[in-house]
Amino acid sequence: MQAFLVCDTVIEDSLTKKKSLIGIFTHLQAVAFPFQHHQMGLYFCLTDAEGTYHFDIELMHLNTEQLVCRAALPNVYIADRLQISDFGINMPSLVFPAPGRYEFRLLMENHLIAQKDFNVVQMPLPQTV
Repeated sequence: MQAFLVCDTVIEDSLTKKKSLIGIFTHLQAVAFPFQHHQMGLYFCLTDAEGTYHFDIELMHLNTEQLVCRAALPNVYIADRLQISDFGINMPSLVFPAPGRYEFRLLMENHLIAQKDFNVVQMPLPQTV
């Protein structure tokens, strides 16, 4: 595994296949919970894989060990063990139940190969005068 990043959006150029990561972050701020984030992007880059693989992505609330969501990427074909394969995924409308530490987990054939954590923090309410 060479990279595993969380951002707001992953954009892939249709001609070059280059990926742009927009809004890379380490924390999100929310006024109230449950908090719905309109979209999140995940980028991962790996080498030393050849064949067809099944990937799972899990989002965990680490404070409670609650599974928030799971997504599957079945039948991902990687042609050559020496190639660098990169993937960008956009996930719409994720709901965070409470403030705390969250973690994306990337599993390949049910084996954990990468983790990326971030915080979701409660913003203070504006003071009224």
